Amino acid sequence: MNTSRLEIVTPTRILDMGEITYLRAPSTDGLFGVLPRHTNAVIALDVGEISVEKNGKREYFATSGGFAEIHTDSIMLLVESAESGDDIDLERAKASAKRAKKRLKENYSDIDSDRATMALQKALNRMMIAGKRIH
Repeated sequence: MNTSRLEIVTPTRILDMGEITYLRAPSTDGLFGVLPRHTNAVIALDVGEISVEKNGKREYFATSGGFAEIHTDSIMLLVESAESGDDIDLERAKASAKRAKKRLKENYSDIDSDRATMALQKALNRMMIAGKRIH
């Protein structure tokens, strides 16, 4: 078998990607790749880009973290969010980045800098993915 079945599960939907030939995703330790017949694993996911290869084409998703459950013939990504480049509202992502940068710059005592930093990372990631299409 030269493919693996992929499902991407978010709190609001399940994306059944069908049979794929390659997955690249961001772990908390860096990027990792999965080919068919991969050894079983559970991997913590970080904010970043999920790349899926299917039928010779790549599709990209912005994610804000979660877990990957990998089996020899299937992969399930349990994520907080997964947005394809087509689904991302670029103007909204830019506005989010601008707000987060402002919060970090102001550095008021009531601002949670960790939360603002994470919001900025997520917004910048969404902006990067918004420019990518299936190819």
